[in-house]
Amino acid sequence: MLTSSDLRKRCRCTGETPNEVRRQCGGDDPGPLVPVAGPGQQRFEAGMLQAVVRAMARMRRRGHPLRPTAMVDRVRLDAGTVGLRVHDTALDHLLAEVLPVLSGDRLRGVPGVRAHPGRDHLDLRGPDGGLRLLGVTRKRWRQAVEAGLPTRSPDTGPDRRTPSPTAVMSGVLRRLPLWRGAAWLDGVVVGDALELYWRNGPPAEAVAAILTRSACAVPGTAARPYAFRDAVRGVALTECAEPAGRVDHPDPKWAWDLWLATTAPGGAVHERAVRPLRPAADLPDVWEQPEMRTALALRRMDAVYRLLLRHGVTRHRLATLTGQSPREVDDVLAGARVESYDALAGIAEALGVPPGYMGLAHDERPVHDEPCDCEHLDERAKRDRFLAHAALVTVGADAPTWGCRTPVCRSNPPR
Repeated sequence: MLTSSDLRKRCRCTGETPNEVRRQCGGDDPGPLVPVAGPGQQRFEAGMLQAVVRAMARMRRRGHPLRPTAMVDRVRLDAGTVGLRVHDTALDHLLAEVLPVLSGDRLRGVPGVRAHPGRDHLDLRGPDGGLRLLGVTRKRWRQAVEAGLPTRSPDTGPDRRTPSPTAVMSGVLRRLPLWRGAAWLDGVVVGDALELYWRNGPPAEAVAAILTRSACAVPGTAARPYAFRDAVRGVALTECAEPAGRVDHPDPKWAWDLWLATTAPGGAVHERAVRPLRPAADLPDVWEQPEMRTALALRRMDAVYRLLLRHGVTRHRLATLTGQSPREVDDVLAGARVESYDALAGIAEALGVPPGYMGLAHDERPVHDEPCDCEHLDERAKRDRFLAHAALVTVGADAPTWGCRTPVCRSNPPR
């Protein structure tokens, strides 16, 4: 039988209500806490996850007032078709990345997907599977079409190339509300791994444990957590074979505790999570092209530079924007790899590349150190500052961290 603990964990992963979970997991043997899709549906959901990630990046680039992780706040699994509840203001961005359209000789979107509007939902069906967008009325669909949304699928045959690993990507889509406490979420497929990056929200170690060793784990998945500067976290997910005599690990209570401590209750707030990214005025906006996306995901800067040259950007202009010398630009074009995180982040910012496309997921400027005035304060001023801080803490008000925030200050306690 489904326990109250399992019920709470399922609700945290999918955003469903307790009654919806009870209907799905009814009976003496409810099976996996989060159901697993079939192979065809997994391929479809993997493509949908990539579309959701592109839509989130689209919102960030344009400085959308809604936090990207608020795009999908519920994944409903109690019906034959998986349902996503998408925020109304983000619907157009998602549909623009899902519905297939020809851009030159390139096919964008999820291949073969067609929209079928209903009275209070919108069904998206493809050759491999389908998905339902909840709460999208026929009137809302007509508004999206009138805004220029493509409604006719291209006459070209469906692109049978599917992202890998599809089972992992399908599992992440079904647990997408796990990241609702993050400021943003980005992801990229590198080889056979899905790399996810986010800012703030749950620690990478907690997410890795939940996705691999909890009751809500994605079956057959291995995870490697990462930590970056400025509260950026990451995890690399890969498919792995389940051992024959698999021994279940105890549910990681510490991971759920960390998740609860770093995830705000309720829906994501309306806030501008990051500053909008704007490409240089004289650079073409080519970052959404599939060939460019592949080069960025692999961090092949030589391919990126060649594609920009093909679109009319000169080598001198590349050197001016990136701060490299003409010789360094020539070395990159000749195949020299750029490995440094700071160098890659600097190039991405200079060219207007969304950092998540390169697996960097860092697009805010570092906060400059504040000037230290501790040496000029007498003991009375220091005591008054401490008492003011203690008074705020006593009444339960939000108070800044006690002590000077300048790293070089001698009064800082050792870390």
